[in-house]
Amino acid sequence: MSNQTVLVTGGTGFVGVHSILQLLQKRFKVHTTIRSLAKKEIVINALKEGGLSDLSNLSFYEADLTSDNGWLEAMQGVKYVLHVASPFPAQNPSDENELINPAGD
Repeated sequence: MSNQTVLVTGGTGFVGVHSILQLLQKRFKVHTTIRSLAKKEIVINALKEGGLSDLSNLSFYEADLTSDNGWLEAMQGVKYVLHVASPFPAQNPSDENELINPAGD
């Protein structure tokens, strides 16, 4: 088992879930950030569908890209970061650049 811990931001997204799955299969410890802990079952179900049964090396942290809250806790013991999260507004934007520009910053 690897003693290395990886933080995957955006754990509920497609790329985030796929990254978590691959890392856990390779026996890394994984911290993942999600905007609401109420959504962690989405990730758990997707990982189980991907064939994982042991999720003991996975930890969830509530953190949002628009706030500093939760990030220090999520980074505890982390050696690597896969930053795959992208900010997403609460309401559909009228201009696509409202999604594209923050993701590129």
